[in-house]
Amino acid sequence: MADDVGFLRQAVELARVNAAEGQLPFGAVIVRGEDVVATGVNTSLRDHDPTAHGEVVAVRAACRELESLSLAGTTLYTSCEPCPICHTVAIVAEVDRVVYAAPKEWVPDLRTPYAPILTEIQAAARELDSGRIEQLELPEAREPFAVYLEQLR
Repeated sequence: MADDVGFLRQAVELARVNAAEGQLPFGAVIVRGEDVVATGVNTSLRDHDPTAHGEVVAVRAACRELESLSLAGTTLYTSCEPCPICHTVAIVAEVDRVVYAAPKEWVPDLRTPYAPILTEIQAAARELDSGRIEQLELPEAREPFAVYLEQLR
């Protein structure tokens, strides 16, 4: 549990820094054992890529680092509950566990497109894959959102 908190704090800090740079406030860390394999932040705005979510970026980097399509034996720590894209990518990559800080209900309006059906798909994924995904609440989990919204002012 102590390691989970530390790695999850790294993901939240990545999200906060990304938000301070004017990017969407999401970050992820992939860990095998006690070693960070890869990290990722959301680069959708910068890259004009709706799939460049922090978790997807981290999975891509981890697969390259390990020279494998499988991330079996890893944990994905993410600043926010994975959206349907990110959750699916974690399943396809065979990530063992997904630990997130902020539930989707905490995400404010970030002034980016988000189709309402994605909320329903995300809820279904959470229910169907409940053995892989868990929330670990951190006091600082909302900070990346506040930093991002401040950048929009």
